[in-house]
Amino acid sequence: MEERDYGYLLAHLEDISPLLLRRLLALYGSASRVFRERQLPVGPRQQAVFQRVKEEADHLLRERDAWELAGIHWCWWEDPVFPARLKTLADSPAGLFYKGTLPREEVPTAGIVGARNCSLYGKNMAERFGGELGEKGIGVISGMARGIDGVAQSAALKRGGMSFAVLGCGVDICYPQSNRNLYEALEKQGGILSEYKPGTPPLPYHFPMRNRLIAALSDVLLVIEAREKSGSLITVDQALEQGREVLALPGRVDDALSAGCHQLIRQGAGLLSCCGDVYEALGLQRSEEEKRTAAATLKAPLKEIFLRIQGEPKHIEALLEESGLELGELSLRLLELEGLGYIRQVTPGRYLRT
Repeated sequence: MEERDYGYLLAHLEDISPLLLRRLLALYGSASRVFRERQLPVGPRQQAVFQRVKEEADHLLRERDAWELAGIHWCWWEDPVFPARLKTLADSPAGLFYKGTLPREEVPTAGIVGARNCSLYGKNMAERFGGELGEKGIGVISGMARGIDGVAQSAALKRGGMSFAVLGCGVDICYPQSNRNLYEALEKQGGILSEYKPGTPPLPYHFPMRNRLIAALSDVLLVIEAREKSGSLITVDQALEQGREVLALPGRVDDALSAGCHQLIRQGAGLLSCCGDVYEALGLQRSEEEKRTAAATLKAPLKEIFLRIQGEPKHIEALLEESGLELGELSLRLLELEGLGYIRQVTPGRYLRT
């Protein structure tokens, strides 16, 4: 057997956590040496599982090969395709099952999470951010859940981008079933990945584990809508522990769906107002030449407002006076320019070019 074969057998030992497995690999130096040991420094139950896996090794490897023929791949954490971002995790999985492809280190990524039962505002914002980031070549990471997650990922794919879904079940299971179209599209324009073997059901305790991988794969994490005790905040906690920047979208002060985002902003999360905020967090500022080219392609109503916003932040009152527009119409144009990433709101009512 090859080293990755031994790795495969060890990576899916029940009752042996990824962290414990990493310690065993460090102790013995290789997966093959761990596997050949008669007695491991683990508890009786874990030793019994280890013995059973050794006895079933041939069957397990044949099962893996059958999944490969069905389009379900597996990579060992030492394989070149294993995502480098995950290797910084103390409890990184030793291997991943996946369909499609895996995120590449050189491609910037943004995680997008939020409420399953989102509002129309949240849906629109998820479409806007997911779509533009995908179009700009930024990989969108999420969990393919109903609501914000699925909407953002679908928008990225529709605009020609790539997206990757981390599942809390086997990659052969579409969960939820309502996202079947997204599931099939992800395999062609990105990937579906999981540390759980095919056939594993979506059990509740799998999702906090899944969330740590979403956080680790994301160079920056965007929270679109979240209640005060939202499951999305688990992903936020994981992202902060891993040193990732978190940006939260504000909403109405009386909207429970935005309470979690407002709490994050109060605690120091970045304000998410436009894609320019994401580019800044990723260190992807546009050059002056790119800005001039972008301005030249704007349609006349938007270009007029854009040209009035020069080097210094400009207040909406000044723009109202200079443009002669009604407040509602000006606000819509400013919102559209923000969504396109040409300007950002640096303080309430004050706008600056990105």
